[in-house]
Amino acid sequence: MQMSNTPQPSQDRPNRIPWPPIVYAAVLLGAWLLQRFVPLPASMPRDFPINLIGWLLFAAGIAAGLAGIFQFGALGTTVDPTGRASSLAASGIYAYTRNPMYLGAVLAFVGLSFALGSYWLLILTLVMIVLLTKLAIEPEEAYLSRRFGADYAAYRTKVRRWL
Repeated sequence: MQMSNTPQPSQDRPNRIPWPPIVYAAVLLGAWLLQRFVPLPASMPRDFPINLIGWLLFAAGIAAGLAGIFQFGALGTTVDPTGRASSLAASGIYAYTRNPMYLGAVLAFVGLSFALGSYWLLILTLVMIVLLTKLAIEPEEAYLSRRFGADYAAYRTKVRRWL
């Protein structure tokens, strides 16, 4: 008897590990530790315009993430990165980005790095983008392709991964 590597529909899900919150926490902790123990020779400007831009980006990121969460709620599908999707979100903010929650997190982290004057947080946010793409987004896209087939393929041709 040959075992199939294809997950059964009831067991298929995008990920077994909730990578996004782990990555977010690791980036925040890493930036704090690096700032504390390996400070960079140059510091980010901390004047009013930079602070304001930082807090506005932070707020925009939170708003984008919340819009994605609310859209999932309206569709009755889960925001759990390990959960099974019950619906394909393709309207609202999802008509502009396939990943508003991840995009929102990136905007919030960039904004926070400017607001707090942390080059380390900005640098680690770039690493966060790569980690989110590899650990969360790519597995989620593969899952959504299996789950929604042609509908997801059509959606992918119309809406970009990030912006």
